[in-house]
Amino acid sequence: MRPDAPDTEPGGPDARPPAPDPMALRRRVLLAGVVTLVLFLTTAYVITALQASSLWLLPALAVLWVLVVRPLMRPVRDATRLRRRLAYQAFLDGRGLDARGSDGREGSGA
Repeated sequence: MRPDAPDTEPGGPDARPPAPDPMALRRRVLLAGVVTLVLFLTTAYVITALQASSLWLLPALAVLWVLVVRPLMRPVRDATRLRRRLAYQAFLDGRGLDARGSDGREGSGA
C-alpha cells in the first residue's frame, strides 16, 4: 500500500461511489435530445409519406420513447439520484447525524 493512500480499501464500509461527471451528463442529455429530435422528424416524415393519419404519430412516438429515449436517459436519472444521495449524506455528516437523522447517541431514558 502506498504511504499516501487512504486507510480504507476501495470496497470498504466507508467507501462512497464517485460523484458523476457533470460534463458526461450534459453530453448524455444532449445526445438524447438530438436522437429524440431526429426520431421525431423521421417518424413524422414516414407517416406523412405513407399518407397515414396523423393520429399514428402519437403511438409511434410513445413506442420510440419507451424503446429508445428512456433507456438513453437511464444513466442521467441514476446519476441524479446518486448526486442527491451524496449531497444529503454530506448535509447529514456536516450536522453530525446518521442516515436516520439521529445523532447516533442512545436516549437518555432516566
